[in-house]
Amino acid sequence: MTEPMHDISVEGFIESFDRRYPTFILKTLLCDRTTGRNIIWADNEYEALGDGYMGDDEMTVEKITGMNSGVIKPRIAKEQEKQSQRTKSRAEVFTPSWLCNQMNNDLDEAWFGRRDVFNTEIVADDGANTWTPTSDPIEFPKSKGHGWRAYVEATRLEITCGEAPFVCSRYDTVTGDELPVSERVGFLDRKLRVVTEKTKTRKEWVRRALDALRATYGFEYQGDNLLIARVNVLETFVEHLRNRWGSGPQQDELEQAAWIVSWNFWQMNGFTDAVPTNKMGAEVESTLGTFEEPEPEPMQPSLFDLFDDVFPDETTEETKEEEPRETVPLCVIYDWQNGEPFEFAALKGEAAIMGKKFYAVIGNPPYQLSVAEQDSGNKTYAPPIYHEFMDSAFKVSDKVELVTPARFLFDAGSTPKAWNRKMLNDPHFKVMSYKADASSAFPNTDIKGGVAVTYRDADRDFGAIEVFTHFDELRTIKEKVVKHGIQPLGDIIFAADSYHFTEAMHEDHPEIRYVDDDHGLLSKNHDYDLKTNVLDNLNNVVFFDEMPGDGDSCIRIFGRGRAGRAYKFISARYIAPHPNLDKW
Repeated sequence: MTEPMHDISVEGFIESFDRRYPTFILKTLLCDRTTGRNIIWADNEYEALGDGYMGDDEMTVEKITGMNSGVIKPRIAKEQEKQSQRTKSRAEVFTPSWLCNQMNNDLDEAWFGRRDVFNTEIVADDGANTWTPTSDPIEFPKSKGHGWRAYVEATRLEITCGEAPFVCSRYDTVTGDELPVSERVGFLDRKLRVVTEKTKTRKEWVRRALDALRATYGFEYQGDNLLIARVNVLETFVEHLRNRWGSGPQQDELEQAAWIVSWNFWQMNGFTDAVPTNKMGAEVESTLGTFEEPEPEPMQPSLFDLFDDVFPDETTEETKEEEPRETVPLCVIYDWQNGEPFEFAALKGEAAIMGKKFYAVIGNPPYQLSVAEQDSGNKTYAPPIYHEFMDSAFKVSDKVELVTPARFLFDAGSTPKAWNRKMLNDPHFKVMSYKADASSAFPNTDIKGGVAVTYRDADRDFGAIEVFTHFDELRTIKEKVVKHGIQPLGDIIFAADSYHFTEAMHEDHPEIRYVDDDHGLLSKNHDYDLKTNVLDNLNNVVFFDEMPGDGDSCIRIFGRGRAGRAYKFISARYIAPHPNLDKW
């Protein structure tokens, strides 16, 4: 039997959890195993609630229950305005269940060597993507290392996991629709389905299910998302147990499961591999050498503690303390196989050689920095960051499947050109699916250039993409063109950002250079860029409607200003040499 879920899309998600379980379970899920304290809010979304809700403040049971009921909600329960704000400010785009299913199916195809193992993907009459669970028991390959126990114990990681939709699909994070246990598609759901099919006793089921939990990982920056993810993962364990055996876990089983979840789902800044912080200039440091599993503080001070306060040690000389450095520790996670903690960052170094990589990484990383977080001085530009998460994922696993913006596949957008070419020429990298209209995957979201699901497998050679096209006809034409050695237009077409001003311009016109928001005619970090707004900002300074009569050689430029497109003249000394400049 399956007990219905509780308060998925209404206020009370956390409160109902706390009512159904001992409060110390919620306290366990609030623990940060790296710091020995609690996870933090990590941003300023809740600061209007007052003291205790700032970015670096710890989250506690008291701050999210009782009089503060309803503070933490799944994204679907938040007001539409807040959803849109988080999408815009944090590049927070939540992945629909059908896409999570498709991507998990891709990874399972690599394991099983066939499609449609756990379910069959279908398109409904109304065009909606959905799936039908398979009814027969899962058959595993005969090849060594691909049996059911290995599948259950294969470590998988969801990066920047949000509410953990790739891990467990208790509900669709976009629609809020609840999903029965038999129809769930997360990779933990799949492991637990296998455990249910392969075990015969409750005791064995619990043992194998805890193995599945130990092999299930995720990290997240935002404290509210992380807590919801931890609750969802623990509830997934409980609901599969109840669905199979008709009753929930015993207290020791629940405690052990919560303990594992609090280790395996951790709070981390994906750029630094460290605990998030809002402290300016904080230095990342390793604390593993002095790491100790924190012990609970005593409920009451001892008699000797009281005496220490009343009778201070008078023999202690006053010493001038050095100004403390602001530091933040690298995140510590747990190696259950060897029974020891280690730093996640080590997976990118020596530990990776020792075989501690994840079997697979999956997820939907953040796409860009918010305007508030970046420091370019351009109030309309948010630089991409998803490529950095992709590179980071490639370091911790040989199998990586992610959904990201697709502009890099066309060597376009603001990701580094060298990085674009690296990916297009990587024989281990392939595009699983591409959607030119991003809203077909992420409703009410406009992502220029569409989105792509990509897969990288270090053990397989797919052949380099080189030039990406979504259409088979164009791919055939491209192959014929390349075969006949025809020079592509791309060799003689240059982007606007390839043209630059010279130092001579700044020497002749020092008033142009950016100093601060009140001094300078160009934007911060764009002193040499011949692009947006320069025809207006530098009009009658270096750009003129008529050729100046000062004897300088001039270049006539056709560009767009506020008044529309027009020709402008500029001294040739002010434009840096360019391979295409003198071709016309």
